[in-house]
Amino acid sequence: MSSPASPSASSTKRKTPAPNETDEDGFTKVPTKEERRKMRKVNKHRPGFQYNTNEFRYGKKVGIAHVRDLVMYIVAESNKPQWIQIEHKSFIKHTVLLFVPGLLPSHLGLDQIPTIASMPFSTTPSESSSSSSTPRVPVIPKLFTYACPTRAPGDDRKLHSVLNSLLMSPIPDSLKKQKEKEAKQLAEAAASSDTPPFLFLLTPHQMIDNDYPIPSYISPSDSPIIPGLDLSTLPPSLAAALSGPIGGPGDVHLDIGLGGSTTSMGNSSNGKKGNRREDAWVESPQAKGPPEDGKWPILAMDCEMVLSEDGQELARVSIIDYETDENIFDELVKPPKEIIDFRTQWSGITPEKLIHATHTLSSIQSALITGPNPIITPHTILLGHSLECDLIALRIKHPLCIDTALVYKHPRGPPFKAGLKWLAQRWLKREIQASEKGHDSEEDARTCNDLLKMKMIHGPDFGNALENMEPLFERLNRNKPPKTSAYVDYGNPRSSYGSKATTAIRCSTDDEIVEKILENVEGHDLVFGRMMELANVQGWNDRGINVADFDSSEIDNALSRFSDRLSQLHESLPTNTALVVVTGHSSPLPMLRLTQRRQKWERLVKTLGGTDQIPKEDRWMTEDERELERAVGEAREGMAFFCVKG
Repeated sequence: MSSPASPSASSTKRKTPAPNETDEDGFTKVPTKEERRKMRKVNKHRPGFQYNTNEFRYGKKVGIAHVRDLVMYIVAESNKPQWIQIEHKSFIKHTVLLFVPGLLPSHLGLDQIPTIASMPFSTTPSESSSSSSTPRVPVIPKLFTYACPTRAPGDDRKLHSVLNSLLMSPIPDSLKKQKEKEAKQLAEAAASSDTPPFLFLLTPHQMIDNDYPIPSYISPSDSPIIPGLDLSTLPPSLAAALSGPIGGPGDVHLDIGLGGSTTSMGNSSNGKKGNRREDAWVESPQAKGPPEDGKWPILAMDCEMVLSEDGQELARVSIIDYETDENIFDELVKPPKEIIDFRTQWSGITPEKLIHATHTLSSIQSALITGPNPIITPHTILLGHSLECDLIALRIKHPLCIDTALVYKHPRGPPFKAGLKWLAQRWLKREIQASEKGHDSEEDARTCNDLLKMKMIHGPDFGNALENMEPLFERLNRNKPPKTSAYVDYGNPRSSYGSKATTAIRCSTDDEIVEKILENVEGHDLVFGRMMELANVQGWNDRGINVADFDSSEIDNALSRFSDRLSQLHESLPTNTALVVVTGHSSPLPMLRLTQRRQKWERLVKTLGGTDQIPKEDRWMTEDERELERAVGEAREGMAFFCVKG
């Protein structure tokens, strides 16, 4: 995959437009002298990309972060990249960043990218190519003369999130100091008063994004709903943090099809969790004002589940008081259907334990919410880890929730969530969930209590592995003048990366992605979109572990549709729009299968207390470790393409 010196990234020809145009009535319009002068000026300053091959000569790899920094340089103020030159950058009007996982060199009729390759390579297959594949994406060589090999983030054994590297940017030192100062002020404000941990309450939008059941009286909002709270009674820094966004370029304008009804969005995704019975839901009554005694009690909750033919069933509920650390409620629950799996390894529930259970789901709801002396009041703050699962199992809707899976950020960024066991080891220096008898819901609830107390002592940035990173869109908002952005993706655009985009749009197909990009490109400086069909048909997104192979005709059809979509997108872009296409990585399936084998080996060693009793076919050898490193290295190889619409 060699390339000539300083290859152009784009194959778009710099042609002068025809001097005469014919209108719809058949009359020929002859441009004036001034119009011809302007056309010559436009063509003289046509933007384009040019690789600087001197930067690649010693094997320097272009990483996903390099592509991110290039986009930042095009759209806003940022350091000039050395590996690629942008001719007439100031004439670029818009930028479209397209993430297309699933597109491989073989789909272009090219050989697999060697892990040591760094030089840009031709997108047209050479006669000496050993690839048996014929080009199945004809639009690629038409738009891009060269592709640039890229390296996904990761290490010898793991592939890290490409999306995180592409859309998260290091914050400047000046902003870092400012954030540290603000965090210190918030920590001091919280520690110096008896104020409950309002700062960590989930907003209605965050609850919706994370599948929480929403009370019927709650409307979507970017601020937590705290009944009767007078912000003027709080320290100014804390009051400001709780008041939510106050307009400006950081606001998010949604087009995600939620509709106007709060009940229609309440349990839109909850069918994936809990069981499939239509058990009655209960909700905390709406508070009419602040609590009479001025206190918002905090209760940490954890539930254990077993399985019946209907799905997950509630089997135990433990509630710990945050202030006293006392166990105030700990009851077993008898499921209405026969149990097919007690999941003792995780739940700690055994047939012997559950035989003594007298509570039902209805009686638990009465004790917690609907009874004469309910444990959970309208002013109670519920605390838990992935608390939405517990509330769905309980069929309870409650407005005041804190989730340690969300207030502590995963090192790889959204949508990943850190496990409670890992958080306890990392921040509390404590081993939990280590018993052979399974998890203990009381222990898990106490751990949530202690994790929240650490946040209250050290401030909101404590335990945040991403505290020195920010979304790319937030960086654009700070530019002077601010730059507008659109985030077009699957899922809920308000969550994670799209939360700071000027416009965020939810899509469900790649066709919608193209449609929404084209609708929004004129009104925004940067538009990000992600196409998922190619990755889906190859089994990448369901980890592909149970899929031996794929229907080649299905892949061929998906590649043909992708080629048509990319062609449509390019043709419809405004003139002088930069188009950046990133594949991110190659197939992760071999890496995933080997990782699964390695994890099985580690579990067996731990369970059996050694290696002597492990069958030969389940052993993990040195050559397996080398094979895993090779598979990870190949999975981290990707491609990037650059052009400017002429």
